[in-house]
Amino acid sequence: MDVHHLRYFLAVVDHDSVSAAASALGVAAPTISQATRALERELGTPLFHRIGRGMVPTSAGQALVGPARRILRGIVAAEGAVRDREGQLRGRLDIFAIPALAVGRLPALVAEYRRRYPKVPISIGKLSDEASIAALLRSGRCEIVVTHLPLVDTRPGHPADDQDLGVLELGAQEYWMAFPADHTIPDHDPIRWDEIPDDPLVVVPPGGSHVGEIERTMAAAGRIRPPAAVLHNREARLAFALAGVGGTFIERSLAGEARAQGAQVRAFTPPLSRPYGLVFDHDGLSPAAAAFVALARAGGNGSGACGGGAGDLEERRRRG
Repeated sequence: MDVHHLRYFLAVVDHDSVSAAASALGVAAPTISQATRALERELGTPLFHRIGRGMVPTSAGQALVGPARRILRGIVAAEGAVRDREGQLRGRLDIFAIPALAVGRLPALVAEYRRRYPKVPISIGKLSDEASIAALLRSGRCEIVVTHLPLVDTRPGHPADDQDLGVLELGAQEYWMAFPADHTIPDHDPIRWDEIPDDPLVVVPPGGSHVGEIERTMAAAGRIRPPAAVLHNREARLAFALAGVGGTFIERSLAGEARAQGAQVRAFTPPLSRPYGLVFDHDGLSPAAAAFVALARAGGNGSGACGGGAGDLEERRRRG
């Protein structure tokens, strides 16, 4: 199997089209097309659905993504060990993060990492489903995930499949509320949980550990309300609140943006925060990923808090 074919295959997966992949790699589009078709012939199955100018991986293509990434990581690491006479780390680092956690500590860590290891490119993907973390890591699509802790399974009564995963706590994320500009809310800040207005709220589906904690805290305060809207796209919460649909919970790190766009923002007393951090396959880290974990463990170049109280750095092997 030609390594260049795998590299071109992954570029199409990452960029959704041949033309975008060619532009990213600095090669001609026909070169990408020929390589992907050659790989399909070699494997005896289509790897992409070709829809207009776009390319969507088939089930076979999805199955190839993880192994292909692992192969390329190994090759890059081996090349670096042999060719880099300056002693600089080489490789590639793939991270998936919940969008709300891709602020604060993570950018500071990435900046310090790039300063120390400039020959290691970093890709930060979007984590949409916290229940898929173990499968995501073991598939090889990424080596590190930035997520809320502890890991959870969205199915009631099922523990997270994280027994063999390493966890490094980075800090805590505090949750506030953003309200439409014309809604009547208490003038003081912070507000108590039982002072949340009676109006329906913009919410996200249950599943994450922080969502369950919010629901339990609201229930204890007698403030459970029918939702005005349930958004599967978490990033749309603030837009719906600004449009007047209803108040919504936001991460403290988004409070400044919410206020700048005209929302009324309130903190809570007592505050509600959830720890967050790195999750990784402890036994399968490449040298590039291991260096990132080590940097985070040492404190990196940022504070431990992501809009909330700092959490102590703690690494542990999680066992059932």
